[in-house]
Amino acid sequence: MNGFLKILTNYIEKILVSLLSLIFVITFILVLLRYVFNQSITGANEIVTILFIYTTAFGSALSIGKEEHISINMVINKLSFDNLKKIRFIQHILIFSLHAMLLLFCLDWINTAGGYLMPATGLPRIVVISSIPFGCVLGLMYCLKHLIKPVGNN
Repeated sequence: MNGFLKILTNYIEKILVSLLSLIFVITFILVLLRYVFNQSITGANEIVTILFIYTTAFGSALSIGKEEHISINMVINKLSFDNLKKIRFIQHILIFSLHAMLLLFCLDWINTAGGYLMPATGLPRIVVISSIPFGCVLGLMYCLKHLIKPVGNN
């Protein structure tokens, strides 16, 4: 599983670089068009928002995999190594539980709201909403990596 996740992480990093570059280029073009030519591209702001949502979903999962998620380490860094491992294990169980619940609840929401169209682009909302299960599945996989690793090392 470790080799697969390394390849997946590399692929996700490339996707994130592409998405952020695309966000930058589209935003630059929109600003240029708006302030120099007094024009705009219909739906482009919505596309930038969609790209940002996917960047957030993939980036948050990737941060779990790289152990770079938000944490306050002032207290736990003063613990012994064994207690630190226990706290990290509990953290990953909680993050795993959060992603599992979010995945379960979002599937029903996708069935309810996924067919509506977005106002500017006319795309179905499922295009945006599907970022949630993608991010959750990736987050679950990275949590499993961290949860299985300590068991294998003991």
